[in-house]
Amino acid sequence: MQKLFALWSHRYYKYTHLFKVYIFFMKIYLEVLFLKLKFFRKKREVIAIILTQQLGDIVAAEPLSQQIREKYPNDYIIWIVKPIFKELLENNPNIDKIIEEFCANQRKLLLNSGILDKVYNLQFRNNSHCSKCDIYVENPTADSKNITIHNYYFQGNLLTVQQKITGLPTKDITPKIFIDIAQIKKVDSLDLPSNFVVIHCQSAQNSRNWDSTKWTDLVSYFIQNTNYQIVEIGLKSELSIISPKFTNLCGKLSILETAEVIKRAKLFIGVDSGPAHLANAVGTFGVIMIGKLVDFINHIPYSGAYKSGENAIIVRNSEGASSEISTETVIQTIIKNNLLLK
Repeated sequence: MQKLFALWSHRYYKYTHLFKVYIFFMKIYLEVLFLKLKFFRKKREVIAIILTQQLGDIVAAEPLSQQIREKYPNDYIIWIVKPIFKELLENNPNIDKIIEEFCANQRKLLLNSGILDKVYNLQFRNNSHCSKCDIYVENPTADSKNITIHNYYFQGNLLTVQQKITGLPTKDITPKIFIDIAQIKKVDSLDLPSNFVVIHCQSAQNSRNWDSTKWTDLVSYFIQNTNYQIVEIGLKSELSIISPKFTNLCGKLSILETAEVIKRAKLFIGVDSGPAHLANAVGTFGVIMIGKLVDFINHIPYSGAYKSGENAIIVRNSEGASSEISTETVIQTIIKNNLLLK
């Protein structure tokens, strides 16, 4: 009886999901069709940028919207993205419409429909899977250029890779983040200290993450030896620090509110992660720990001032994971470069 119940529960959730996929697909299809009919006499085309997930990838790709708008100043540009990352694009003046992706199958249906005039697909197959629909969405453009999840960092930083996939000129451009008044007011209400360092401790990959002991030692150094206060940002905190000079904002901010907090900091210290890309975009000097990543050694994810070293220092472990970098190495890097005087 339990097996029968489990079978029918699985079928119910699968077919309910598929029904929603087709509903969302038809909604978007009709919206785009209406746009094309509206623009018929003006001969405006509908251009889609597809990069649905990974905070850092989306931030790094922002310059593409600038380049595509310059190339097609009169056309209608949409960006397809997961709902959780929609706010990153809402204030972008180069984007006319944001389409929320329900699942990868919805995107596959949209691509196969032919309703889009031009498509800049930046989503690798490995990150384009829906387990409920049991489908992967291919990226024939990336495949034709032999750019995959396994070799992309051999091609350059994230923006360079994205430009190569799209065929756009490979220009080194610092990304931008568009923060509006609502996010600014929210951060104003936090009453942050005027002199603080922001830290981000946890990425999605454990090999990149310091353990809590190292972060505690680093925070303790700042508390005991400097006039700076520490503000932690991210989804969750593993630190048990009680001090008037330490503020935990983990899980309390939206993405753009997090960006505004980073913007106000004197220094950003963190692992290679989405917030590090936010720090690059808002122009806060960064100390970023980066280690060997599978076969990628001495790779650089960032473009612009973080890539050049003008506005960041990369503390690197070329022999292993960034989690193996010592606290003392980071502290000495900060002291040696007079970062506490900036």
